[in-house]
Amino acid sequence: MRLLYVVAKAEYFISHRLALAKDAQSKGFKVAVATTQFPQKDTSRIQGIKSFLIRFKRGSVNIFLEFFTIYDLFIAFWKFRPNIVHNVALKPALYGTFISRLFCVPSVNALNGFGYIFTSSQNKARIIRPFLRFALKLILNHKSVKVIVQNNQDYNDCRVLLPKSEISLILGSGVDIDAFYPVHYDGVFTFTLVARMLWSKGIGEFVDAARLFKQRNPSQDVRFWLVGSPDEQNPESIAIEDLRGWRDEGVVEWQEHTEDIQNIYAQSHVAVLPSYREGMPKSLLEAMACGLPIVTSDARGCADIVREGNGIKVPVKNVKALTEAFEKCFSDMDACKIMGKEGRADAQKLYCINAINGQVIKLYETIH
Repeated sequence: MRLLYVVAKAEYFISHRLALAKDAQSKGFKVAVATTQFPQKDTSRIQGIKSFLIRFKRGSVNIFLEFFTIYDLFIAFWKFRPNIVHNVALKPALYGTFISRLFCVPSVNALNGFGYIFTSSQNKARIIRPFLRFALKLILNHKSVKVIVQNNQDYNDCRVLLPKSEISLILGSGVDIDAFYPVHYDGVFTFTLVARMLWSKGIGEFVDAARLFKQRNPSQDVRFWLVGSPDEQNPESIAIEDLRGWRDEGVVEWQEHTEDIQNIYAQSHVAVLPSYREGMPKSLLEAMACGLPIVTSDARGCADIVREGNGIKVPVKNVKALTEAFEKCFSDMDACKIMGKEGRADAQKLYCINAINGQVIKLYETIH
């Protein structure tokens, strides 16, 4: 059985789908991936997985650039001749499913939160949104198409939007509960936000809430830590100048993306993600596995993770409520420890990567 992953960014395949690809190999699948150029440091990690270079431009709507992407994908399909295609995110789902149907190959499509077009209030996103909905209906609404979503709201929306497709609810891409584990930390009380530096991740609200917390509690030594890099292909990317300005102001600390998230959370007390919309945020699942309480928004995807006992939900874009959540955590460290233990238990029970991957592979096996 030949299984092709179509992913818009090579680094995302490494962080979110490599373990799944390896598990599929262990079940006898011959695996390939069609994506962007892998960084040199990752080439050894994909040994045994054939790769096809695709000229993906995630933020582009330039028809000429998109033609090259589709051409590259067509060549990858022609050379690899997959029996199953697993497309990850919106643009790969549209292009990958279109070509899959040309080749009469069934596809699995992971729609992870619907992204910038569905979250942004920018004019560009608002103009494109109805056309994208039409394209999804036209291409994905077919009996040969399987769709994976990560939260209940997306599941209900897809059942209406794509009534002919088979919709499956699978809770994220999983977390390795052995690689992420609790570590006791006695340092300065630290609130940590791990994400791409996008406005839609609630970065601005995090900074404003940190500033307000410090104004209200000037004598308290509390650390607010941003970890992640801007994403130049996303229209909502935060400028480096803004990140450096906040850091220089002393409101937050900021460091660029690192793969050693376990070490980041080992120096943290609370994980924060006040995002506007998610599929199932992996950074919060990793934080839960590390035994940290979580503070997040009541947006779709984020709200699905939090239950009474493992974290705190606040309204989207509400700086005052976010500040109050920070104060609640800081003033009751015992409660934080209890929430962290509950989160760790949830990670083990609901989001363990072995169980999640098993559900996806079982879906592959139902196709043939």
